[in-house]
Amino acid sequence: MRYFKNMLVLLLFVFIMAGCTPFERQKIEVQKINEEGNYEDFKEITRSKNVKRVKKILHNADWEQVKVDMERPPDYQFIFQFINPKIEAKAILYSVWISPNNNTLEVVQGDQQYVHLDEKDASILFEVLTDSNLADVK
Repeated sequence: MRYFKNMLVLLLFVFIMAGCTPFERQKIEVQKINEEGNYEDFKEITRSKNVKRVKKILHNADWEQVKVDMERPPDYQFIFQFINPKIEAKAILYSVWISPNNNTLEVVQGDQQYVHLDEKDASILFEVLTDSNLADVK
């Protein structure tokens, strides 16, 4: 009987803690530039595994604090958004350029954070954002 009491208390504690924890599922909204130079909705990433992969790459990147002036507009742009409407957070725009050799990506976060991703991270990020291989881009 004591075992069941302890299990009941433990389960009650878990349910209370789960109810107090904010629901933090996120999604990524990706836009792609079209022929007219406008951005259109391209993809919405809601699978938490893929959102975590993107966050990990961006978190581990060696960001530089510089003002970037690129020759052309970004090929893609994306933002993270919370799925729970009760959670408000400032959306940060990430702009993505495909390198001329189609083997790396350059990413700008906001206005003044820049990173040139290595081939491995660029390939993973591009695949998650577009469902295609970076090496296949023409």
